[in-house]
Amino acid sequence: MKRFPIYAVMLPACFWLAPHHTFAAEYPSRPVRVAVPFPPGGTSDILTRIIGEKLAAGLGQQIVVDNRPGAGGVIATDIVAKANPDGHTLYMTFVSHAINPYVYAKLPYDTRKDFTPIALFALSPNVVVVTPSLPVKSIKDLIALAKSRPGQINYGSAGVGTNSHLSAEMITAATGAKMTHIPYKGAPQANADVATGLVQLHIPSMPVTMPLIQAGRLRAIAVTSSKRSPVLPDVPTVAETLPGYESLAWYGFIGPRGMPQPVVDRLNAEIQKALKLPDLIQSMSRQGADPTYMNANDFSAYIESELTRWGTAVKAAGLKPGNL
Repeated sequence: MKRFPIYAVMLPACFWLAPHHTFAAEYPSRPVRVAVPFPPGGTSDILTRIIGEKLAAGLGQQIVVDNRPGAGGVIATDIVAKANPDGHTLYMTFVSHAINPYVYAKLPYDTRKDFTPIALFALSPNVVVVTPSLPVKSIKDLIALAKSRPGQINYGSAGVGTNSHLSAEMITAATGAKMTHIPYKGAPQANADVATGLVQLHIPSMPVTMPLIQAGRLRAIAVTSSKRSPVLPDVPTVAETLPGYESLAWYGFIGPRGMPQPVVDRLNAEIQKALKLPDLIQSMSRQGADPTYMNANDFSAYIESELTRWGTAVKAAGLKPGNL
């Protein structure tokens, strides 16, 4: 009789642990779909495919990249927000996830409440590129030219309210230079028009841009990280001209709200393992991305800090929700 209370406590605990252990052991039971918010060939797509190949090997299931471009990532994000939280539908989240709450009057999901952070896997600076015929070789030159020709310098972006758009707006807000924004549906299209001279400037992330820089079709005049990039060591930072300036692109995985902790832990373990592989490190580094791991808790805190950062940037740029 004295043992009964102990068994009474232990028995339900065993029933609770058993299905969770089984669920984790069985996951994934089918291919894992990863929604990517931009078209094929963009940075998000490239990096997802690089790490997806390693995750597929570790998880024993195919990683299916599902490109869902449009609305600065809102379309892809909403698909994942409404998906079954069993870990078979994930979102390759990008910095726009922290920008969109401030540039859209109403989102079909709650950025803070409707998702399960899983892990961050890469960071990348943006790079300020110009058409080779533009007579500028530095941020100082660009600011001077823009001030001498107000509104005549056109800069492209991956879309209104995207990281590339706000990276340029941060420069104009800090200097008073006036440039004209030309939004595109993705970074590859904007890069192509800068290369041909249809627009003069773009501030995309490195992975999608490095081939054009290496081919001489785009001229890199600055990077947006606080320190110079080892990929472009001779290219100065924007902060060397405008102290305090920083704009990083980041890449990670999130899922729908309510994902089981054992599934989050399994994904974390495989992501962390993949980021230690020499060939993955080499592939990402060659693209200008820095393989960087943050676990679910750290990534959640990082997203919160980015929401604060980009809320301030949107306000400084004078963008108002509903007027985009």
